[in-house]
Amino acid sequence: MLTHLSIKNLAIIENIDVSFKEGFNVLTGATGAGKSLVIDSLSLLLGARASTELIRTGEEKASILGEFVINSPRVNALLSNLNIPTQSDSLTIERVISKSKSVSKVNGVTISLNDLNRIAKLLADIHSQFDFEKILNPENYLEIIDGFSYDLTAPYKKDYESLLSAYKEKKKEYESTLEKKSKFEENRDFYEYQYQELKAAGLVEGEEEQIEADLSLLKNYDKIYELTQEGNQIVHGDFLDNLYQLNRNLEKLSAIQKQYEDAHQRIDERYYELVDLFDELKKKYDELDYDPSRLDELEQRESDLTSLKRKYKRDIKELIAYRDELATLVGKDSNLEVELEEKKKAMESSLHAVWEKGKELSFVRQKIAKSIEKELERNMKDLLLEARFAVSFLSLEKEDPSLLKENGLDEVDFLIETNIGEGLKSLSKVISGGEASRIMLAFKAIFIKANKVSTVIFDEIDTGISGEAAQAVAEKIHEISLSSQVIAITHMPQVASLSDHHILISKAVKDGRTFTSIKELGLEEKVHEIAYLISGGKITEKQLDYAREMVLSKRN
Repeated sequence: MLTHLSIKNLAIIENIDVSFKEGFNVLTGATGAGKSLVIDSLSLLLGARASTELIRTGEEKASILGEFVINSPRVNALLSNLNIPTQSDSLTIERVISKSKSVSKVNGVTISLNDLNRIAKLLADIHSQFDFEKILNPENYLEIIDGFSYDLTAPYKKDYESLLSAYKEKKKEYESTLEKKSKFEENRDFYEYQYQELKAAGLVEGEEEQIEADLSLLKNYDKIYELTQEGNQIVHGDFLDNLYQLNRNLEKLSAIQKQYEDAHQRIDERYYELVDLFDELKKKYDELDYDPSRLDELEQRESDLTSLKRKYKRDIKELIAYRDELATLVGKDSNLEVELEEKKKAMESSLHAVWEKGKELSFVRQKIAKSIEKELERNMKDLLLEARFAVSFLSLEKEDPSLLKENGLDEVDFLIETNIGEGLKSLSKVISGGEASRIMLAFKAIFIKANKVSTVIFDEIDTGISGEAAQAVAEKIHEISLSSQVIAITHMPQVASLSDHHILISKAVKDGRTFTSIKELGLEEKVHEIAYLISGGKITEKQLDYAREMVLSKRN
């Protein structure tokens, strides 16, 4: 429930504070006084996008602060998930709009507009002109049906979305394999040629590196031979014998003088390592060989490999993998047909699974729709609309992939008969302005009841209504206020007279600037304001008496 609203520097509002109470709160005031700005402020608190044009002329920023009393485990759970501290049973939302950016805070924590919307949906429902557009657009009907019982439809929708994602993946795999098979059939001879060419090439992983090493040897043989011969003389010389004698000498010295002990130990440790190393070098020097014809062979092989890499735009490792892939494609062991059939079966199985879950979701929606039909007809009757209402669902007998949509299988239409005997027709095609307002209110009444909405905000939902219908609308709004807090802007005395708390919004010009003020009315002030709404101008005693009777009859 919204308990307090503070608005600063928003258009003609400089600084106002208003408290809201349980039950039915009504706001009235002359056209242009600032009523719509109060609704705009509430919309901003509930996640609407901000415009810098709302900032009062001459000011750097505008701010709106709203305080709510909450008693909802769902709200507390969401706040916890968003790492927003809870403050007993209270919640504060603040929007600050500056010329550079807009900031949203909940309980002092800065959050994104998306997260603010998530929280706001659990706090209040705000009626706007857009709601009329929603009920006149069939594209919104599934969202409306699901919204009447979100907790019931949400699990089915989540499972459906998961299965739909799996089906799309299976379908993608099947189509990829089908394309692969089709492409292979079209290019079979070409693939056969490529396979034979790569097979004949005798590709071996790591061959390029070995060729490079061998070519380095052959191209630099003279220098290598000279150096190896020089090294060969050293390893076959008396270097190790001299080192051995030096080691024996140091061994004897260290027995007499400890200062030689370290040198002896270090040479002793390395002597046998050098013996092993010299033996290895002797073998390598002896193995050195030069074959001029081998140089030509290696250079030709290097050229062939380079040509293959350039032709196929792959390195040797990738060419080997491609050759093996081609072997599977063109060989007798090709399993493309088998693979394609497996992918097809997996896709069909996945389609069946998502279709069945979609039908379950549709069945749940149809049950909800039946409840909506019954409740809506009752509410429309309360609002003096003798009408029949029905929700039409598309038949779902055959598994048709083209009917798979992100939100389910269903295509629905809202049908209504407002003139008995004319038959059910699409709501979007036959509804008139005054009827639309009452039908919208009838929808809202069901939605609020089903979702236990704690705060409902109506922005002139009574537009275009008069006479008996106006009284019926007033009574329906009052009925809603018995279970939810209602904040309503109205021009209708019937609606205002049934309110529990009446707030007047007015404006005045001072020092060349327009200022909006707001005030909760006492009983006599309320009577006077309702008389003004009745008269639309000069108030007579009879109008005051009638207004007083309207107000007092509600209290009785």
